[in-house]
Amino acid sequence: MGRLITEPKAYLVTKPSVDWERVAAFLADEGVPGVPQSIRAGEDESAAIAEISARLCYMSYGRGRRDIADFINNLLRSKDGSVFEHINYGFVFTGVSRSLTHELVRHRAGFAFSQRSQRYVDESGGSFVAPPALADADDKSRVVFESAIESAARSYEALVEALASAIPRERFDLATDHRKAIRQAARAVLPNATETKIFVTANVRAWRHFIEMRGSAFADVEIRSLAMMVLEALQREAPLLFGDFTIEELPDGTKTAAPKYSKV
Repeated sequence: MGRLITEPKAYLVTKPSVDWERVAAFLADEGVPGVPQSIRAGEDESAAIAEISARLCYMSYGRGRRDIADFINNLLRSKDGSVFEHINYGFVFTGVSRSLTHELVRHRAGFAFSQRSQRYVDESGGSFVAPPALADADDKSRVVFESAIESAARSYEALVEALASAIPRERFDLATDHRKAIRQAARAVLPNATETKIFVTANVRAWRHFIEMRGSAFADVEIRSLAMMVLEALQREAPLLFGDFTIEELPDGTKTAAPKYSKV
């Protein structure tokens, strides 16, 4: 059996960007004030994308709210969330369980997922994720859990070995297809605690919804921990778009998040 993981990791790997030359050309062609007068977000490209798209709806370039924080807060307060769908952030999550990703992939609108495949990747020696509840559990509970995942790991390895002989190699044109057939059958004995990795891209509106739902005290503790990591990363990257979330600590030491502007 591989490692027993107790904490997920979240890597922010893709961010929004603006081609300012093309924005300037668009403004010039439309005969409206140039970038400094029209786009008050400055170097904050995430807020700038929201501002460019929102101002286009009314062709209000050069007019209206000059303070970008006031501009963004007005969009949030008015629930004009469609403009936030133009702004995308991508994360790689590791050290998460299959239980977590089964919940994560339910977030469909505005999300894209690419997950480690158990059909192609050999899970022999793979890692497992300990449920957060075990941190406060007694030794007996931990022994039961560790015994279960050790048994699953041994069963997986034994089944891979048995299927290598049971499934004829000559049935497949490629050796990779033979291995895939073995692993896709053997994965049936792996538990939801099996560690996985997933690349997730979503727009700001979708990330806000995810954090609001999964950052709640009612959410599963593992995915809530991940939602808090996402929020903390996005508050650093785009404080105007995620700064209205309030973080609180529960009696058990875990954290929750709630937005001032709900369901934008």
